[in-house]
Amino acid sequence: MSRFRAVFRVALVALAPVGWATFASAQPAELRFVQELRIGRVDGSGPDVFAEIHDLAVDSAGRIYVLDPGWQDVRLFDRAGRFIRQLAPEGDGPGERRHRRQFPGRVTWDEARGLLWIDDSVFLSVLDSLGVERARDTRVPNFSRFLDRPATVVVAVDRQGLVYEQQYRPHGDSTHSFVARGSVNPDYALSGDTLRLDARTTVQEGPPQTRRTGSGRFRGTVTMTLMRPERDHVAWSISPEGTVWLADLNQPRLHELTIAGDTLRTIDIPRRRPAELDISPEGWILARRAGDDPESTWDVMDNCGVHLGPVSVPHAVSVTEVGAGGVIHLVAFDALDIDYVLRLRLDTEVSRRICTR
Repeated sequence: MSRFRAVFRVALVALAPVGWATFASAQPAELRFVQELRIGRVDGSGPDVFAEIHDLAVDSAGRIYVLDPGWQDVRLFDRAGRFIRQLAPEGDGPGERRHRRQFPGRVTWDEARGLLWIDDSVFLSVLDSLGVERARDTRVPNFSRFLDRPATVVVAVDRQGLVYEQQYRPHGDSTHSFVARGSVNPDYALSGDTLRLDARTTVQEGPPQTRRTGSGRFRGTVTMTLMRPERDHVAWSISPEGTVWLADLNQPRLHELTIAGDTLRTIDIPRRRPAELDISPEGWILARRAGDDPESTWDVMDNCGVHLGPVSVPHAVSVTEVGAGGVIHLVAFDALDIDYVLRLRLDTEVSRRICTR
C-alpha cells in the first residue's frame, strides 16, 4: 500500500453570505482536492489487492468498508488504511453470504444503529462492524413469489435511522425506478412511502427459465424471464436529512423532493448531465459529470445551492462516497482496470453560508 499527497486545483469565485435567490461576488478563492489516502496495489495476495469493487461505505470513525464480490467478501480498513478484518465471507452460515458479481451490490453504513447493510437485490444481510449477523433476507426464494415482489436494494440510511431502498419491477412498470423509505421492524423489514422516479432500462438476465409449481391437479409450470436493471437515466441521491435529490432529465437543474414527491427547491447547474449525485452532511452537493473518462469532474454546489465551479481528478471513478468536512472517498480504476480506494478532501476558503428563503 502506498500513501502520498497530491493536489488538484481549480480557480473559483467566492461568494459572500447571501439570501436564497440572490447573491453577490467577492474575492477569488481556490477550490481543490487534496489526496490523503490510497488503498490498493496491482499484484500480490494481501487485503489491499482488489478484484472488482462494487461499493464502499465509511462510518463516523473513518473506517472504510469495501464490498468486493470478485474476492467474495467485505474488507474493513481503519482511517489510516490499515486492514482490520474480513466481513461477510463466501458461504451460507451466519455472517456469510453468496456474492454475485452479475448483480450490482451495495454497502450502506447505518450510523444510528452501528450496522452495515449489504445488499445485491437478491440477498440482504445486516452485520455489525465485527461481522456478527443481525438479520438476513433472501428476496427470491421461488419464482412464483418473484412475480409479485419488486426487486429492491438498500441504498441509504438517514440521520433518523430511516432506511431507503431502490426498487424496480421485473414485470409491469419495469421501466421506472422507485425509492422507498421506511422504518425498520425487529426483522429489519421496511414499511413506508414510495416515490417513483424517471425511466430506466432493463436487460434480460439469461434465457427464460421454467419451473414446476403446485402439486396434484394444481401442478403446472411457470416460465420466467428475469430482467436486470441498468443504470438510471437520471442521477438521484438521498440526503442525510431524508430528502431526495434528482437531476432533471431535460434541463440542467437539480430538484430537492420530499419522499411524497413535493418539490422543496430547484437549483440550476451547468449544462452537463450528472452521472452521480452525492450530498454531504453539511448540505453541499457534488454532481459528478457523465462521460469525462479518463478523468472525473464534479460540479460543486454549496449548502445554499450556489454553484462554485468544477473540480477534477485524473482518475476514472465508479463509486463516490461523500462525508462530512469536505471528505470524499472514491473507487477509482486505472488503464489496466485495477480498482483502488482514494480519500480526498475538498479544500476551500469558501465558507458555509447562512441561507434564508
